[in-house]
Amino acid sequence: MAEIFPVWTTRMVMAKPYLLALAKVQKMKFWNFLVYIILTGLTMQSAGQKAFSVGERTLLILDSSRSRPLKTELWYPTPETDSAGNRKRDLPFILGPTILDAVVQEGKHPLILLSHGTGGNRFGLAWLAFALAKQGFIVAAPDHWGNTYDNKILEYFVRSWERPMDLSFLLSYLLSRPEFARYIDDNNIGAAGFSLGGYSVLALAGAEIDYDLLKRNAKTKEGRKEFTIPEYGDLTKLIEKISFGNPGVAIPALYDPRINCFVAISPALGLGFNNSVQMEKIKCPVLIIGTGNDQIAPVATNARHYHDLIGGSRYYEFQGKAGHYVFLNMGDKGLQKEAGKYYSDDKTVNREKVHKEAMELIVPFLWEYLNREGQNAGK
Repeated sequence: MAEIFPVWTTRMVMAKPYLLALAKVQKMKFWNFLVYIILTGLTMQSAGQKAFSVGERTLLILDSSRSRPLKTELWYPTPETDSAGNRKRDLPFILGPTILDAVVQEGKHPLILLSHGTGGNRFGLAWLAFALAKQGFIVAAPDHWGNTYDNKILEYFVRSWERPMDLSFLLSYLLSRPEFARYIDDNNIGAAGFSLGGYSVLALAGAEIDYDLLKRNAKTKEGRKEFTIPEYGDLTKLIEKISFGNPGVAIPALYDPRINCFVAISPALGLGFNNSVQMEKIKCPVLIIGTGNDQIAPVATNARHYHDLIGGSRYYEFQGKAGHYVFLNMGDKGLQKEAGKYYSDDKTVNREKVHKEAMELIVPFLWEYLNREGQNAGK
């Protein structure tokens, strides 16, 4: 994994110069580092033991308490095959093949909740969902209503608390329905998200945003830059209208103790955090991934900033010219032309390679903290 240099103290950080990385490694306890390398190697080696076909289906769910429809995509391991491709989903992305409405592989599987970025949709991280399902995970990704590319409601671009609530409701829904619960290992649940979805999963982990701080920072030069987004434009005036932070207005509880580990990819809203006290409720493992050339959610105020505040978190930063949108799906030629702003990678950036390297970070992390009973399903 070129240009990713883990440094193991109590956290995983990135040092760009290789010699600096080695120097810092020498400061840690050698045996702790060696054990980590051995365990990670064994975990990755076990990955090749079983690769499943991937089933896919769409759920139409309604959270009536908030009047929020949650169209959700499920990806999951299946024993079925579809060599003719008669049951595949046609999307403008370059993805592995899935089998629509296939049966689920028998056994209990870990569940990963997946949260898309602002103005995206449930398919935005399909590359990650597919890769996880192929390894035996069930993945559930909702459309965050009002914050998708085809349903843009301006106020929901700043109602960030709705998204973690979506994920918690979805989890409760899946665990309450026997047709899903029979396949889910409810002791092994994770959450992953990109951009605003990255913040969303950190909120579920226990991160408590300070909306008053967010409003103040939105008025700064950096804040105006971060909150003027390609998906909708300037959000700073709308942020000012958020009632949370005002006297007597309580922020809803977002922490969900049912989730065991979290992956935040290029997380946003870091400007709402400035104190580790806001992270005191986070007790579960957190992996944060950023890109050094992120112009949408710069790592200094977001990914790296979160890592500095969250004790025990692991952090990887892709160097070079990989930007914020490198973590979106690879698109076909038509999509690249239609949505060019999301596919304007520098010529030195190989998006497919970035996705592969990200998976080499994410999968061992999940295996380390989720006891994957489903890994042996069907053997």
